[in-house]
Amino acid sequence: MTHTNDFRSDAMQSRYARQTVLKEIGEAGQKKLAAATVVIIGLGALGTNSANFLARAGAGTLRLVDRDVVDWSNLQRQSLFEEEDAARSLPKAEAASRHLKRINAALCYEPIIEDVNSGNIERIVAGASVVVDGLDNFYARALVNQACVKHKIPWIYGACLGTYGIAATIIPGVSACLHCLLPDAGEATTPPLSCETVGVLGPAAGVIAALQSAEALKIMVGNSAATSPYLIHAGLWDNDFSELPAVRVSGCEVCGQHKYGLLESGSRMAAASLCGRDAVQVMPPAAFTMDFDLLRETLGRIFKLEENAYLLKFHVNGMEVMVFHDGRAMIFGTSDPQAALALYGKYIGG
Repeated sequence: MTHTNDFRSDAMQSRYARQTVLKEIGEAGQKKLAAATVVIIGLGALGTNSANFLARAGAGTLRLVDRDVVDWSNLQRQSLFEEEDAARSLPKAEAASRHLKRINAALCYEPIIEDVNSGNIERIVAGASVVVDGLDNFYARALVNQACVKHKIPWIYGACLGTYGIAATIIPGVSACLHCLLPDAGEATTPPLSCETVGVLGPAAGVIAALQSAEALKIMVGNSAATSPYLIHAGLWDNDFSELPAVRVSGCEVCGQHKYGLLESGSRMAAASLCGRDAVQVMPPAAFTMDFDLLRETLGRIFKLEENAYLLKFHVNGMEVMVFHDGRAMIFGTSDPQAALALYGKYIGG
């Protein structure tokens, strides 16, 4: 079957009939959606639910970005993944893309299996109509904020932990940016409260993702004026829903003074614990190059390797090591960044 995202086709008009009848969208808005590009960074509970909503709504291009692979603990709340994805350790970006193609094959999907960093964030958001935040750490959000403010790209901040979540819409030059709201976000490290220690209520993530998706739709159809000027808080267990003013700070370092220090920071070998996982990600510097075939051959002499099209995997000292083609590695069985760096240096390089 040949698929098309041409809104003039009978199939497309039928698919979106309940949406185009909305006076807020209409046929003109649907055409704008078909021409839009949405970048979803982080494919956890927020990102997968948002991707699901926006694919069904007909957003023309979905750029799906995540560094991680599907784990069994994801299936409780991350709506695009299945047991087979976890069993095969598929990268989330690829698994999400495959699932969404079965929902709406007419769209363009761009899976990106990368860690967000200063060296790639501007490339990742290039050409976006809107960016949706599905991240699990504030440093990466601060990078997104600087890149989006610099290039005047609207983005939707979202976070969820325990039974509550928050969301805010950031329109560069109009609204507060993330630095206005959280000026220390770029210095933040993994907090003591994480999804691993306090959990996540699946429906709470669904509510925040629905808010983010609705805001993204407003932007894509050209009605940014209808977006919320508030930081929205939703507590699902105690039924606490509130709005806090998101006030733009005069002279803000990012949206006022246009300083983008995080984007200009140098690259070096870095390791960071992963939220909700007994694992550490090791990220080599941008200048690092890897001969993946040579690595496979060398490690194959020492370990029994498992491999798919995206990574190879081996076990050492009670830890599981996944190495991606870009040199990035995820080491499961430790939360100690220094131990992970030492293992990486011994068997992979750097």
